[in-house]
Amino acid sequence: MDFATSPYEGKETGEQALLRQLLSRIREGDIMLGDANFENYFLLVLLRLAGADVVFEKHGSRHIDFRCDKKLGKTDGLFVLKRPACPEWMSRTFYEQFTPKELTVRAIKSRKRIIMTTLVDDKRYTRAEINALYLKRWHVELDLRSMKTLMKMDVLRCKSPDMVRVQGNFSVPAGLQPTAGVDGSNGTDDREDAPGHQLQSDTQTLQDFHSLLLSSDPPAGVIEAMLNIIAEHQVGNRPGRSEPRAVKRRPKAFPKLQHTRPKARRLKKYQGKAA
Repeated sequence: MDFATSPYEGKETGEQALLRQLLSRIREGDIMLGDANFENYFLLVLLRLAGADVVFEKHGSRHIDFRCDKKLGKTDGLFVLKRPACPEWMSRTFYEQFTPKELTVRAIKSRKRIIMTTLVDDKRYTRAEINALYLKRWHVELDLRSMKTLMKMDVLRCKSPDMVRVQGNFSVPAGLQPTAGVDGSNGTDDREDAPGHQLQSDTQTLQDFHSLLLSSDPPAGVIEAMLNIIAEHQVGNRPGRSEPRAVKRRPKAFPKLQHTRPKARRLKKYQGKAA
């Protein structure tokens, strides 16, 4: 949909601040999935004002006691959050006029986590459905990793802020382009055609058609044929799949370059042994 950038350090450069830059992209009826970092009272209020619901993991600093009065189940209940003090980034007028003093949310405990959501109707949104929905949040991490690798964004080689923004402006939208069937219109599960997993197959198809597309007289219907092939790409549904969070490629056994190259050429610590 969109992305936001900021300086790498300083005020208003964190993930919550970046999300606030994208609130205009939120549509009524959307459901946002997020980790515990986003479980913040004012973000919940802003997203509700935009007409969206949330399914976030509980922030570590928030205490939840399921012996509450509004129990929906043994580990399912409604809780009232109190409005904290006005944050620095919010105007006092907005704080007083548009942020409610209380916000009712629903907490659901699974085996490993507590999920906070504004989907408070337990008849319409069952505990099992919300748990299953939150597990799909991990696909966000996998998709971003796939896009950064396939679009060569795992290491940004530009040196100036302006050029880094240019690289992001070209690479991120290309990686975020939805593919055929991503809305479920072809009758398959949305996840089977998700951009992060299908991008590699689509890239291979583009490479196969590369010479035909660049020819002076391409055959009739070549673009339509290529798009039809891309639309058929599917990735099997693998629920509950877990991957190790570890680096496979080993680093080279060389010291890190901590000086300019002209100076490093004169320093003995950077000189290798003669063959």
